[in-house]
Amino acid sequence: MFGLFMQHLPGVSFFKDLAGRYLYVNDQWKRLVSSGSAEDLPGGPDEDACARQFEENDQRVIAEAAGIQTVETVQAEDGAHHWIMSEFPIRDEQGEVVLLGGIGFDITHRLRLEEELNIYRERLASLAVELAVAEDRERSRIAGELHDQVGQNLFLAGLKLGSLKISSLSDDDRRAVEEIRQLVSGALQDIRSLTCQLRPPLLAHGGLVAALCWLGEQFREDFGLQVEIFDDQHEKPLSPEVSSMLFQVVRELMLNIAKHASVPRAAISVTTEDSAITITVEDGGAGFDVSSVSLNCGKSGGFGLFNARQKIECLGGTLTVQSEPGCGTRTVIRVPLKGEQHGTLHAESGAQ
Repeated sequence: MFGLFMQHLPGVSFFKDLAGRYLYVNDQWKRLVSSGSAEDLPGGPDEDACARQFEENDQRVIAEAAGIQTVETVQAEDGAHHWIMSEFPIRDEQGEVVLLGGIGFDITHRLRLEEELNIYRERLASLAVELAVAEDRERSRIAGELHDQVGQNLFLAGLKLGSLKISSLSDDDRRAVEEIRQLVSGALQDIRSLTCQLRPPLLAHGGLVAALCWLGEQFREDFGLQVEIFDDQHEKPLSPEVSSMLFQVVRELMLNIAKHASVPRAAISVTTEDSAITITVEDGGAGFDVSSVSLNCGKSGGFGLFNARQKIECLGGTLTVQSEPGCGTRTVIRVPLKGEQHGTLHAESGAQ
C-alpha cells in the first residue's frame, strides 16, 4: 500500500538520513532530479545550486528540529519549473530526530496563472483610471451645459414672466402666471444646486475641505442633517481629478447617511499623515451588516460601496467600512497625496 501511495502521489517525496543521503525517493523525484535515469539517483547533494539549496534546507531542519517550506527552481527541458517543497524531521520513539522527510509539488502552472492574473489586474486598474477620468470629465461637461443652457433658458423665462403686465390679467390668469413663475424659480434653483454638486466651484478655487464644508451646508438645508467638519489645517496637495473623485465619494456616503442612518448629525474628518490624506465619514445611526451589504452592493443601482471602493483603489488608496446594526457607521478613506496614480490621472486628463 505504501508503494502504491507513493507511486500515485501527484508530487515528489523522499526520506534522507541526517547526513543527507537519500534512503527512499518516489518515481516522480527520480524524474525530477535525474531526468529519468535510474543510475543517476542521488546518494547525496550534488554540486549544482539546486542541490546546495537542498543541503542548506537539511541543515536548517536539523538545527531547528522543525519543518520548513521553500520554493525551489529546477531547470527542465521545457524551461524553469518552480516547486513548493516541505521538509520535516522524523523522530523516533524517544523524540530524537533520526530521519528527514520531504514532499513537493510543481506550482509552475499556478505561478504562471498568478502572473497572468496580475497583468490583467494592472490592465483593469489602468482602465479604471481612464474610466474615472472620463466620468469626471463628463460630469463637468453636464454641469456646464446645465448652467449655460438649461439654467440660462430658465433665467430668461423668469425674466419674461416678470415683464408680463399682471394688472391687465384676470385673477385666474394672475394666479397661473405666479404659479409658473414659482415653478421656474424653483427649477432654476434646482439646476444651480445640481450644477454645484456635479462641479462645485469651491473645489477648484478653495480646495477639497472648502468644498466639503459647502456640501455639509447643502445637507443641512436639504435634509436637516447637521454635518460637523474637522480639518487638521495641514497642506493637502491634490490634483483636481483626485479632489473631484474624493468629493463625489464623500457626497455619496453622505447621501447614504441622509437616506438610511436616521440620525440628525454626521461628521467628516480630513487629516494628513505619512504622505496620505485620510477622510473619515461617520454617524451614530442605524448601522448595517457590512458583509451582507458588500456582497450585494452595486446591484441596486447608484454609487454603491463597491463602486466607491473601486474609485478609491484606482487612486492607490483604500476604503474601509466599520458598522454593526444599531451601532452607526464609520467609513475611512485613505489616499496617498503623491504617487503614480495621481500622476496617471493628471496625465490622462491632460492628454485629452
